[in-house]
Amino acid sequence: MLGFRLIAFLIFSASVYCENFDEELLIKDLGHGYTAFHFNFAATTSESIFHWIWDERWGSNFISVSPSGAELWACVDQSWFKLTHALSGFFCASLNRLSTNEHFASPIHSYKPSGVPKFSRVSREVRYSQLPGEALCSENLTPWTKYLPCKSFSGLGSLLRSTSLFKSNYNTMTIGVRRDLECHEIGLELMETLTVVFDRSLLFAKRTSPWSIKSILGSEFKGLCDAANTSRVFILTSNEDMNIPLDNKLKVDCLDNRVLAAYSTKDLSTQFTSFPFKTSGKESSPAHSSLVSATKHITGSGSVRGGVKAFLTSRANFNLKIVYFDLIPWYTQVFFSSLKIYGLDPKTQNKTLITPNWLAVKPSLARKRMGSIELVITLPALNQLIITYEFRKVLQRWNEFPPDANHGFFLPAATVSYVLNSEQIDYLNKTKHTAFHNLNLPNWASSYNQFFNTTHPAPQDGFVRLHTPVSLVTMPTPDFSMPFNVLCLVCSVVAVVFGSVHKATTTVFNVTLQKNASDSILTHLIDHILTKKNTSKTMSEQNISTSAPSNHDKND
Repeated sequence: MLGFRLIAFLIFSASVYCENFDEELLIKDLGHGYTAFHFNFAATTSESIFHWIWDERWGSNFISVSPSGAELWACVDQSWFKLTHALSGFFCASLNRLSTNEHFASPIHSYKPSGVPKFSRVSREVRYSQLPGEALCSENLTPWTKYLPCKSFSGLGSLLRSTSLFKSNYNTMTIGVRRDLECHEIGLELMETLTVVFDRSLLFAKRTSPWSIKSILGSEFKGLCDAANTSRVFILTSNEDMNIPLDNKLKVDCLDNRVLAAYSTKDLSTQFTSFPFKTSGKESSPAHSSLVSATKHITGSGSVRGGVKAFLTSRANFNLKIVYFDLIPWYTQVFFSSLKIYGLDPKTQNKTLITPNWLAVKPSLARKRMGSIELVITLPALNQLIITYEFRKVLQRWNEFPPDANHGFFLPAATVSYVLNSEQIDYLNKTKHTAFHNLNLPNWASSYNQFFNTTHPAPQDGFVRLHTPVSLVTMPTPDFSMPFNVLCLVCSVVAVVFGSVHKATTTVFNVTLQKNASDSILTHLIDHILTKKNTSKTMSEQNISTSAPSNHDKND
């Protein structure tokens, strides 16, 4: 199967003395019949809305993969309430629900500020929250594009068309703000990203059919944004051969072997989006899967107790020290005595009980506080870790159930973080195909142009963060149809009673005077005597008529 990745990275950075804006578009073949588009706009709050799951067969993601739904984390304390309500209004999302204590936690190692360190007015406490099940739609995209200098009228932002973007199999939208020293004074950098993956087998007759940016996104490039200092298009190395558009004279020098070709959009015409790309549709090898994968499942049955089982699988030839962070909603009270960590050898299937290097737990309180589990543990090479614990399901009030109560409640995704050192990065770059090298933009880089043209590795290059899928747990649910049945019965009874009362109160009665009682009795007696007399006379006449023929026969 075949795929392709299109990335637009727009950066905005401003301070008192300087102002800068860059546009970048990255194109990469993912394989397996999928086409991806990533728009990144950079200007330490971070917010994201995510739909579906990044497939490990596609290789490295361009951003730290967000959990399904909405995710918000920031280094704020007193302003958390204002922040959630402001973002909820800006992006037409339900983020205001995250403002209370039962919806956020404070991780210690998993999330840390990424901006200028030791800034006096910045809170060092990180607040992290998730809103599983929050959908990404055009109502979120419209205000998101308004933060771009040229919006969607020109530049790479003109390729954004909601009617085409939301036909994708995977999409995630993020926005982040951090402090930086790009302009020799502390300023603000705004970064917006949009990642979209299409399955071309659903858009074209064949996976190997030629395709273009316009045929997938449904829009054309409308010229360079005047506010952009630089605007680049990168075609990244893929697992298969792909034809390169345009003349080599338009290419921009790039030192990184992950880049197949680079262009400046000021030299591109509108016909660039109509260029037919052709690939053979070769599938990637399973050996190129991600270094670490994480999943989480719900165990147990019934409406009283349940459990969680998380699997962390390592495909690396070296040990990794990882940080595991999991949120505990107030409606699942965890028994921390049941927390166990096992190491599973895939060859012998033997389980070994493992003690974490560091552990911090925070119990949840019903309707008052979100709980959390955070631990640091060593993941052995080519091994698997299993993290299990049990919880009790808290009874909900009738007004606390979601609209579809029988669907269940979402459990937030768990976060797994680890850092690769320079030797490990070099080893992976030598053993893996170039198409599967890391593409996650590090904190020190504000653009992919800066990232690709830097030959010396930085300490933050090896940081990786991934999430497990969101889990669904069934809770004790009352019969919400019973109030409907009672309502129907009560309405029927009220209708019957109301009809009788209404008839009795609206009917007109006519009053008639009764005759004298004695006259009535006398009249009744006379009528009775006359009736008797008439009856006897009639019977005698009938007897005479019947006896006459018999006498005649006798005389004969």
